[in-house]
Amino acid sequence: MAQAYKNEYSPEEVLEKLFQKGLLNTDGTSPYIQKIIEDNIEKQANQFFWQEHFTVDGAEVPIDPSRPRQAPAYTVNSLVKRVTPMADAHSPLSETNQMDNETFESRSGTIPQYAKGLYETSLTKGEYLSRLREMGITDNDVVSQFIRGAWDLVKSHNYRLSNMAAQVLSKGGAYSNSGSKGITGVSHNFSSYILPENFKKAGLLAWTDADCDIPQQMRKIEQDFRAATGYEAPMEWDLPYDFVVSVMLNNAAVKKEIQRYINTYGTGNTTIVYSATGALPEASYATWQQLVEYSRSDLNIISPIRIVKESQRFQDLTTISTVKGWQSGVAVLRPLGFAGKVFHSKVADVMLLEKEANKTIDFSIGSIQGGLFYLVNKVVPNGLYKSYHTDLYGRFLPVLTEFTHHIVVDTTTAD
Repeated sequence: MAQAYKNEYSPEEVLEKLFQKGLLNTDGTSPYIQKIIEDNIEKQANQFFWQEHFTVDGAEVPIDPSRPRQAPAYTVNSLVKRVTPMADAHSPLSETNQMDNETFESRSGTIPQYAKGLYETSLTKGEYLSRLREMGITDNDVVSQFIRGAWDLVKSHNYRLSNMAAQVLSKGGAYSNSGSKGITGVSHNFSSYILPENFKKAGLLAWTDADCDIPQQMRKIEQDFRAATGYEAPMEWDLPYDFVVSVMLNNAAVKKEIQRYINTYGTGNTTIVYSATGALPEASYATWQQLVEYSRSDLNIISPIRIVKESQRFQDLTTISTVKGWQSGVAVLRPLGFAGKVFHSKVADVMLLEKEANKTIDFSIGSIQGGLFYLVNKVVPNGLYKSYHTDLYGRFLPVLTEFTHHIVVDTTTAD
């Protein structure tokens, strides 16, 4: 199906295909549903926060079919490189002083499961059919409506994954859904796993202090880490947007660094104006774009800055609220590039449905985003009639692979 509004099937056939009547392969898969996914959903799936920082692991973590309720486990390793000092003065024919060995740090954990669904009744199906007949075969917006519903389910999982990613990044691997359990009330809690010494304080002053020289304190944190570990690869600072706007862009030392960059490379039309004494007039201002550009220039005294912008909504029994995964007051210094992988596995519901589905149930399964999520359509008995379910399942967890070089800085607490 190349376009949602141009369908080769009759209204009855469209509904039969969407609700899986007599269209199934022996394994429960549906080429029609998978084609809808590939033509209309996959194209929109690459626009979420988590994808800036994590890649999807290529293989599914195995699940034990004899224990489907047990969460599958992952293991991730990170190389701890030796610090390479200068050669020692050596007495001929004596023993040499040995350098430390390079080692691996390993971390293991379990992968939680998430799901969201849509529900229709036989009465709704009748309404769809009537509408389709009225509109005619060339204007089948029921297909478009199904796609919109399925896409909303995909977004709900990507939003959850983005919330997880922001927590994992800013809390050193820790994650909890205690503040966003939703309607089910199921809890997931995971502890941090970066090295304890990689939790740092702000430095001489809290970054919110008006007298704080934020760039120099950032520089010292990075220099101290490199000196202690011998780490030489490029690094980046991950800073939340609200913090950048409210704190960093109002900091005198940050403004001076941006002004130095503008004086060297600026066009003269968007500058911060200084008096001869270096005082900052009330009219002076800087933008977050200028801060990022400065951090990526050859004039910087800090590693490149990446701005973090993320928020999600969750619903419980009574309210819909907005939450952010990033821990307040935290800045992250880490290796440049992706921070880790999203480990994922087959979900028990899909696995058992493929093998043990009740004969009274019709179903079809499609995979989304490389098998990260599973879209399942089901027709199930509902008293004397039927109900139609579209459910999306995912079992996933973003995991840091650079956890030995991941530094979480509490910007609100001085040393």
